[in-house]
Amino acid sequence: MLPKVQRGTVILRRWDDDSGLHELSQPFDGIDSLFAICLQTSHPLLVDRVIIEGVDTEGDSNTVTLVFQSMTVHEDRDLA
Repeated sequence: MLPKVQRGTVILRRWDDDSGLHELSQPFDGIDSLFAICLQTSHPLLVDRVIIEGVDTEGDSNTVTLVFQSMTVHEDRDLA
């Protein structure tokens, strides 16, 4: 049996100076949906983690979580 993605969730984070950190979740059902969510995301939303649920080669359920770190780089700042 081939491994198969059944569904997943992209967790997005947004920082608001007034109310702090917020998390939003966007479900996906395939690789194209995952890419669409990630590629359409822009400031102030950042991809924090991707949770992928599926089955492995033995047909057993498996969950993989990919965690990302994000930072803001200000191009107008002199780093020297």
